[in-house]
Amino acid sequence: MNAPAAILAPSANPAWQAKYADSVMDRMRYTCDPLADAVAAQLKRARPAQMLDEVYARAKSEGGVFSDYVDHCHTIPAWVDWEQVEHAARVNLGFANVRSIALLVSSLVEGYSLSKATHVLVATGRLHQDVLRRVYETSQMTHNMNVPGGLRPGAEGHRTVMEVRLLHAMVRKYLREQGWETEKYDEPINQEDMAFTIIEFDYLAQRGMERMGASLSDDDKAASHHLWRFMARQNGLCDEMLTDSLDEEIYQYQRIRERQYDPNHEGRMLAQAVITALARQPPFNLSEELLFELSRICLGDELADVYELPRSAFWWRAVMAYKGMNKVSTYSHYHVPGMAKLSEAMNVRMLRKALHKNLPADPQKRAFRHIS
Repeated sequence: MNAPAAILAPSANPAWQAKYADSVMDRMRYTCDPLADAVAAQLKRARPAQMLDEVYARAKSEGGVFSDYVDHCHTIPAWVDWEQVEHAARVNLGFANVRSIALLVSSLVEGYSLSKATHVLVATGRLHQDVLRRVYETSQMTHNMNVPGGLRPGAEGHRTVMEVRLLHAMVRKYLREQGWETEKYDEPINQEDMAFTIIEFDYLAQRGMERMGASLSDDDKAASHHLWRFMARQNGLCDEMLTDSLDEEIYQYQRIRERQYDPNHEGRMLAQAVITALARQPPFNLSEELLFELSRICLGDELADVYELPRSAFWWRAVMAYKGMNKVSTYSHYHVPGMAKLSEAMNVRMLRKALHKNLPADPQKRAFRHIS
């Protein structure tokens, strides 16, 4: 296994420059997910799990757009390497603690710096209201993905991804019905926005982990990119926007940031609301002050200052201690026999317990029915 290495900015690549030219990216901002949108046009609003039940039933009875959606989600591209997918899932579980924190206080929060995408969340109230519920639902999706075989067609993780994709289509439908200002904000949850969401779960999560002392090996980074490339496709990202490597994904991130970075009061409001809501909540039970400092070290001072995240010399020292612990844990993960498997097993139990505690006990009342 290759030794952990820092994530570096990729060198310029003429093919990428053409692929992500403004003319292409502008078109992507007016392209959404035709398959899921066609299904959503014929559905009434309900919990995603219930909508997917209806889609399966109508695919059998009617075919048409319902069959098209099901067939696309159940057809696995030839390039998918299941060994790489399972490899990445084990890595996600082995580093679940630091990875989850990076996702919440770094990836998710940086996403709010893209003002047009952030306006979708504000317009729907999806993170301003009931913040914790939405965060735990995201954790439910990733947990279901990461259990062994979770992304195979018919498995609970695969189903959850299909439910999330339908949810996004229904959000687009709802916003358009409410008079969404396309000329001002472009299409809601468009291809460029969807690409950045995948970046949040892959590159930005890795970067946040690294800044907190947990650097993945090159093999693990490559596997992670492969999993999230597959996830991007399953979530409706078109082939034009799929990246072939982590380096290309980093370049894609840089281009989207160049085009869309515009943090404003809405982003600041959401960033602070999420971090405050997570304080002292399971499974990590971290203080608000510590979460703010962790977010600051992951985001960098420039964006943290825009978000008006408070500073604390005491909690900065605590973060440095946590970073040191993560370095030791990462060394153990890669060099102590059995440690990686032990971490995976412990983290599965921890995450499953937190989800059962913080999501409705009745599966029929959950947005995404299953907890693997």
